[in-house]
Amino acid sequence: MRPRRVACALSAAAAALAAALVAGCDTTPAPSTAGGTTAAAAPALQPPSPEVRQAYDTYWATWLAANRMPDPQDPAIERVATGNQLQELRDNLSHSRSAGQVLLGEVGHRIDGVESPGPRSLVLHDCVDLDRWLIHDARTGERIDQLEDKPSQMGAFTLTRDSDGGPWRVSSLQVIGENC
Repeated sequence: MRPRRVACALSAAAAALAAALVAGCDTTPAPSTAGGTTAAAAPALQPPSPEVRQAYDTYWATWLAANRMPDPQDPAIERVATGNQLQELRDNLSHSRSAGQVLLGEVGHRIDGVESPGPRSLVLHDCVDLDRWLIHDARTGERIDQLEDKPSQMGAFTLTRDSDGGPWRVSSLQVIGENC
């Protein structure tokens, strides 16, 4: 997997990889200021509600687990992702499976907060650290040569729900900066 794919993995992870990945993952970072925020007016971020935080944590736990034995049809990912992000996760799992690779380890997070563009949509800002999530050969378990000191990525994860009270699921990811 190329380092750019791994960085986008936020999305998948990031799917994640996350996670990388995405029809929903724009890999072109937004222009930034010295503080690491976008050049446009920064959105007012609020702490995520416990429900949103739980949905986001479950997304990552599911994505990490799915990469241990890549199956693009794993029904668990449908419970945490939808739309472009679901397709991107499936594409990444398919790629890993055909390449004979698995991703093992953990992903670090620093959630800055969420903005709410609509009643059934939230954008969660997370600085994702993929340094300890590494590609391994699925058959031998040996680590595959790869960039290990990856820059952290600031991602804007869009979470949506189909109806009031429905589950929050990640529907897209945009990388908006590095070294956050």
